[in-house]
Amino acid sequence: MLKKLGYFFSLLLIFALSVEAKSLLYKVSSEGSDVYILGSIHLAKPELYPLDNEITKAYTASDVLVLELDPSSQESVKTIQNSMLSLGMYPAGKNLKNQLSTKTYTALETYMSKVNLSLDGMQQMKPWVVMLQLSVMEMMRLGYSPELGIDQHFLNKAKQDKKPVVELETAAEQMALLAKDDKEFQDKLLFYTLESMHDLEPMLDDMFKYWKNGEAKDFEKVMSKSLEDDPSLEGIYDDLITKRNHTMAAKIEDFLKTNKNYFIVVGAGHVVGEEGIVSLLQKQGYELSQH
Repeated sequence: MLKKLGYFFSLLLIFALSVEAKSLLYKVSSEGSDVYILGSIHLAKPELYPLDNEITKAYTASDVLVLELDPSSQESVKTIQNSMLSLGMYPAGKNLKNQLSTKTYTALETYMSKVNLSLDGMQQMKPWVVMLQLSVMEMMRLGYSPELGIDQHFLNKAKQDKKPVVELETAAEQMALLAKDDKEFQDKLLFYTLESMHDLEPMLDDMFKYWKNGEAKDFEKVMSKSLEDDPSLEGIYDDLITKRNHTMAAKIEDFLKTNKNYFIVVGAGHVVGEEGIVSLLQKQGYELSQH
């Protein structure tokens, strides 16, 4: 792997839109509410824009923007900073070299040497912090920027339009998942992130193609390949993805009970698959149309 774990928490789902093709945009309606769900990308290139007109229309028709997390809120910024310090650093006497398995530490040394970076400055960082830093650095090296991500794009628009922004999760919840105090979990998370670096670019090419054509099943196959390769990762994936999908779907059901329209932007990995948000809502009897 990684493909699923690292991509999700490293914000690595990178795809693009075309004007003619369907995207991972879905609409579900109730008597008083229209809810649009967009499978999003968190880092992107300039050629992502302008966005498909259907997406723009869905945003315009909505009263509220919903994100996984609003990274610009003071509360989120403070929580993330505090978590990095309190949960992301080893205490005296512990470091990556004496806490990681030999296999994972060797993979880390090999990768750092390949990209010509020193490991010394990272020794006190816990694996989940290293994973985040290296993953985002790799994506930026390939030309992707978090400032161009779709969620950031619509957050900027919502601020301009004075449109309310609602979060599906909190920074504390996300940090708790990443910083899980489980040595094996942390070791696997970093190892499979490093493994994924070897074929990241061609894999993103496939994701790009399937996403821009709205081919949700093919996209999900690429995302789930890691679990086929190593079924022992099922527990980690369940904690990091599946359980969160169920929580998000329940909150979307609550939105459908209101008299407002919502435009929801979530990582595309949460939308696809049998346990994705779209399937979970369909299992509850809702009809969703893809645009």
